[in-house]
Amino acid sequence: MLQAYSRNLTFTDQAAIPLNSAIIQKGCTAVLAAPATIELNKAGVYMVSCDVAATTGSGTVQMYKNGVAQPFAKAIIDADSGSFTSLVQVPQNNSKCCCISSPTTLQFIYDETAATTGDINVVITKIC
Repeated sequence: MLQAYSRNLTFTDQAAIPLNSAIIQKGCTAVLAAPATIELNKAGVYMVSCDVAATTGSGTVQMYKNGVAQPFAKAIIDADSGSFTSLVQVPQNNSKCCCISSPTTLQFIYDETAATTGDINVVITKIC
């Protein structure tokens, strides 16, 4: 389980939103690997919840899995806030001892030409 967030960030066009603080990180199934990347290391199905609030402007935040936009995982920030909940399937474990495995990565990309200031909160729970 992982809960990570950032506050008072400037979201810029086509940029991954950094998650600067991890409130809860239990185990190694979901880890904040870099400020803008979450790694899912164990096979299974994960529930991903994303809440975004804008203090200025509007736009869209979309989840990317392994660099590919997930069309069903998009929050439209209009009139202050937006959110989505989505399921992500991870087909195999990431084993540091195996040269052919790698983690499933998630990023949250802001898509709007005008910059927006706001907050983001992401919760990831392995459900099976």
